[in-house]
Amino acid sequence: MLRSTFRNLFSRPNTLRYPSVPADLPENNRGRVEWDMQKCTWCMLCYKNCPTHAIATDKAAQTQSVTRNRCIACGRCVEVCPTQTIYMREQYSKPAAEPEIHVYAVGMEQWGYRVEKLPIKRYRTDEG
Repeated sequence: MLRSTFRNLFSRPNTLRYPSVPADLPENNRGRVEWDMQKCTWCMLCYKNCPTHAIATDKAAQTQSVTRNRCIACGRCVEVCPTQTIYMREQYSKPAAEPEIHVYAVGMEQWGYRVEKLPIKRYRTDEG
């Protein structure tokens, strides 16, 4: 164990310091979903077909939102969108200390979104 400790102490780390160092994305990486809200017809197929319930649709406010820590980038929303409003971008979201929701709204610039923070749930560990 001592040999392994010294070897790790004096060698370079095996990981990159993302996001300060760009990620080396593999070919055909799915990345993350984004909306072009100018094309959205509010059919809600993305919402209905999301296997992790990461997508929320608000017709009244004309917003689509995705909870980043729930989205598994499966691409199902992209497949079912009849107007090709949703795209898979070959990039990752920046890491965040708190769960984030990306909100896309009509009137924002193309691919533009605002970030909202979700409260971190605290779980009781004791039974009493």
